[in-house]
Amino acid sequence: MFKPAMFFFFKIQLILVSAFLLTIPNQISAEPYGMAGCGLGSMVPVWKNDIGQVLAATTNTSLSSQTFGITSGTSNCTTDGIVRADRVQEVFISYNEDPLQVETTRGTGERIRTIASLLGCPTHDQELGKLMKEQHSYIFQTTEDDFVPRSKLILSRLKSKIAEDPTLKKACLY
Repeated sequence: MFKPAMFFFFKIQLILVSAFLLTIPNQISAEPYGMAGCGLGSMVPVWKNDIGQVLAATTNTSLSSQTFGITSGTSNCTTDGIVRADRVQEVFISYNEDPLQVETTRGTGERIRTIASLLGCPTHDQELGKLMKEQHSYIFQTTEDDFVPRSKLILSRLKSKIAEDPTLKKACLY
């Protein structure tokens, strides 16, 4: 059925495919908007779990919204296929809200360093941590507004406080 030459051929194929997959940057599989990618499906905030990602991918494929989004720069996509920076920040906060809130009470931590980097001021993470600690109750205050995602509210409050701080205002690109 299989000849020794066929096994050799399959081994060569396996080696080539493996080598190719190892050379692909990790960024391709680490999209900040979920496994489904950008598109109309990425804009539904309740689709965060695995089942939701399947629904998002189905929506993106069925309606061709991902292709349209990449081409037009809409639906959380840019024309180069990369998600917009503000959306990356919002998604990060959404997935890390609880641990970020805990770190904010201390004024330091990995998530504060990450959000500083996402806001364009990675060298000012200590100043950002201090600001977030001082403004913790304002940034993370609870509201009854169900129409705006909580991560978006947190991000807008954080950015408003950054805009008021003379050092961070100049350092962060937000």
